[in-house]
Amino acid sequence: MKIKKTMSLVLATTVLLAACNNDKEHIKNINDGLDKMQKAEQPLEHINQNRNKLEQEKEKITKAFNGKDPTTIQSDLDKVLKNTNERNNTIKQEEDAVKNSKKEFEKLKNDVNKIEDKDKKKQYDEFVKALDTKYKKHEAFTKGYQDLVNKEKDLFTYFKGQSGTQAEVDKKSKSIVEAQKQLKNKVDQYAKSLRNVQKEKRDIDEISN
Repeated sequence: MKIKKTMSLVLATTVLLAACNNDKEHIKNINDGLDKMQKAEQPLEHINQNRNKLEQEKEKITKAFNGKDPTTIQSDLDKVLKNTNERNNTIKQEEDAVKNSKKEFEKLKNDVNKIEDKDKKKQYDEFVKALDTKYKKHEAFTKGYQDLVNKEKDLFTYFKGQSGTQAEVDKKSKSIVEAQKQLKNKVDQYAKSLRNVQKEKRDIDEISN
């Protein structure tokens, strides 16, 4: 009877060690996945720099529009319309990069689900939740930015027309202001989600070492 009890304890230890080794393997896979996610998102810095440059270019062009007849600024309207297309293209590039990152994230979640240590699993689940939120908020941001750019394009295209009314210009301008407000809210929420990801990442770093 004593031997059986002792053997049971030995076997239990073996099971615990096996679980520990399995968790180490899963955590290594998770860290590898995080590296791949980071690599997929590396183009974002360059994309954002390019977008900021285009925003400054737009501001410089449109400042000259105030008080002028649209017929006298047709070449500048062509420039700013080209600018809107280029800004829209930065969103497409950003979406592609984040899409690749999310593919790696989905693979990473499989290893998180296999972690057996309850305390570690809880921490990694919180991290996964934070990343899920980040991707959702990023999607909301890109859609909000695209909506704003398209509303600006609508106004600039209207100026290109041979005729128009101030009432219609005011209407389109008002929709741009509203889109700007909505975008600011989306940017704030996305920034908040990034801060939360950083916090949760620090937490898992403490238990993965």
